[in-house]
Amino acid sequence: MALLCATMLVFAQNSTQTALLQHGDEITTFYGADAFAEAYDAAASTGDIITLSSGTFNASDLGKAITLRGVGCVSDDELNMLPTIIAGDFQTWNSYAPAVLTVEGIFFDGVITVNGQNAPVFIRCNIKEIKWGSEGSSAGMNDAEFINCRIRWFREDNFHNTTFRNCVVWDCRSEITNQPNNTIQIYNSYIWLNSGQYNLSAYNSIIGGGGMYGNSVAYNCISWGSILDGCSHHNCWVFDQMLDVFEFFNGNYNALVWETEPLILRGEVAAQCLGLDDTQVGIYGGNIPYSTRPTYMTPYRTTVGQHSTPDGKLNIHIEVIDGNK
Repeated sequence: MALLCATMLVFAQNSTQTALLQHGDEITTFYGADAFAEAYDAAASTGDIITLSSGTFNASDLGKAITLRGVGCVSDDELNMLPTIIAGDFQTWNSYAPAVLTVEGIFFDGVITVNGQNAPVFIRCNIKEIKWGSEGSSAGMNDAEFINCRIRWFREDNFHNTTFRNCVVWDCRSEITNQPNNTIQIYNSYIWLNSGQYNLSAYNSIIGGGGMYGNSVAYNCISWGSILDGCSHHNCWVFDQMLDVFEFFNGNYNALVWETEPLILRGEVAAQCLGLDDTQVGIYGGNIPYSTRPTYMTPYRTTVGQHSTPDGKLNIHIEVIDGNK
């Protein structure tokens, strides 16, 4: 992480929430709780970038293949930054393949209903609930990838070929678990299976809840109970309960907070349970260990100059955090 500085000329505004719409070299700014919805309405069907500030924004349906960015999905006490929150339920679809929807650094405090989405990418987001549109619709979600995300409820009916990398899936369930196309691959993740899963391939991960069956397979995973008895598994470890696995777990699963629970392995467990790449299993192993800070530059601190320009603009000195440093 690195702090960088930039100086910009912008019009003064009183609203806390801002949305920047980038279309090529043109940048348009929107303000207030509806700033995201207004920026989205103004965005092109593919290729534009919307960057949201800290604060809570009203939800908007997402049917364009854009890039949507926030400052982070949780409060960052070290940097004194609040998260970007999109509040409310909304639907998402994509009619512009091969262009895809990419989302990073946002807390979605509502239900995301998928009505046909091809290859979306979610990075370092918190998602309260994501589900398929309806039983009467054939439009689900194909080839989705989640990286460093936390999901409270993942209703994976008609979700084909979903991949989780260094994610927390607090409650994964399906009403049609035995459909061959409802496949999930997890790498260095934590997943709780509320219902049995028939098409799960797990690598270097931690698995709780219901069982894995049929063509499911696990490599170098931690589980508890008889979760892996119904599937093929290789070099896995079985613990009696989470109390034996995680450093801070207090024995009450229902008391854990899905948005922030650290899920840090006990020292002896981390040393013993190594993945296929010889790093610890779970969300802090592999080549993209879990983090909540976005991978791009985000605003950190803004200083307004004492004098404005003749056309009424203010000199703004902005410090930004480069998540890649």
